[in-house]
Amino acid sequence: MAMLPLTTESDAKRQVSPELAASYKRDLGIGEPFGFLRPWEKLLRGERLGTSAQGITGDELARKLSGSVGVGLMALPLALAWALGFALVRTQWRKGRWAALGDIVPALAFGTPVFIPALLFAPAVVERGHMLPELTAALVTSIWPGIFLGTLVGDSLETELSRDYVRTALGKGLAPSTVLRRHVLPNVLPALLDAVGPVATTLLAGSFAAERVLGLPYFGQLYVLAVLNKQVAVVVVATTTFASLLVVVSLGVEVLRHVVDPRSREARA
Repeated sequence: MAMLPLTTESDAKRQVSPELAASYKRDLGIGEPFGFLRPWEKLLRGERLGTSAQGITGDELARKLSGSVGVGLMALPLALAWALGFALVRTQWRKGRWAALGDIVPALAFGTPVFIPALLFAPAVVERGHMLPELTAALVTSIWPGIFLGTLVGDSLETELSRDYVRTALGKGLAPSTVLRRHVLPNVLPALLDAVGPVATTLLAGSFAAERVLGLPYFGQLYVLAVLNKQVAVVVVATTTFASLLVVVSLGVEVLRHVVDPRSREARA
């Protein structure tokens, strides 16, 4: 005789209650054409999305998103500063006995999650206020993208500097700074633009962990709490907003590439 499967405590925790399943169907429009737009319709009508205690309105979503965008705008110049500094230092390391550091530092940066440096800074900055948590979040989220950009730019710069056209330009008497500005940097720029998309994704994703650890009540913390509290409608809206931001960044990069890179215009001609 076959044994009936026993329902364990862990299995019971995985089951969704009928009330929660009904709220998912109501908030997400499951089974309806264009039902995925239901959360956005509620926000546009000024209604609160999710449960009253853990939900959010359209105005609150806009304020949280603006806070995260502000942190991202502070992180962007920091990432560029990390990139420039690391590219220059890595070039110097390549010439001496510290060459291995040029590979070790990126490996350490790529393998260190954002929440680890955020946890190290959190005890000293969370209670201080005066934008210190925001600046710390921007700092810790900018490290990995900065090292990533610095590695790409440094490698691309070394490749271009070793090409024949650079030696020819120097042989004709052009100053090294002129050769760098007029001939080398325009060829390095496409590699930099190619990295903007992954860097933007990393900045946004890193801000989720940093905002949560540093107690910043912005978009990243909203996303994490919505997942933890099973606020599926809020997760859908936050994910759509996150994806839309990345699409806007990608379109901006393509427009900039079309303006500054003649090869992209020729490829589309």
